[in-house]
Amino acid sequence: MLLAAVLAAEDVSFVLVGSAAWYLHGHRIPVADIDAVPASDGGNLTRLHAALAVMVPDGRVPAMRRFGTADVVSVRTSYGGLDCLRGWGRRNWGKLQSGARLVQVHDAGVMVASATTVTALRRRHTRTGS
Repeated sequence: MLLAAVLAAEDVSFVLVGSAAWYLHGHRIPVADIDAVPASDGGNLTRLHAALAVMVPDGRVPAMRRFGTADVVSVRTSYGGLDCLRGWGRRNWGKLQSGARLVQVHDAGVMVASATTVTALRRRHTRTGS
């Protein structure tokens, strides 16, 4: 969760989904990494890339262009793993953001997808084995 707080403190706009969001909705489950849908505007993706460049121990951050084009970009940081869900997020950003709520995580405001959205995503990925 600390990774989500650090990204929010770096002014990266995203909505948290996956197990971390599920946890913040009150379900006490283990959280191995965070799944986030970043806003697609160029300035936000630049801030995301710059923040990750500082947090990746070996300095191997995926190329900036991948954050604009790939469906999923996975990064291992000193704060844990991050999966940026770009493809699904581009198609569903408006709906995802409108149902999200701000949650305080380590003194930073983190946007968390609605419980309905998180539940639907968990069901979808559990069924497909993703």
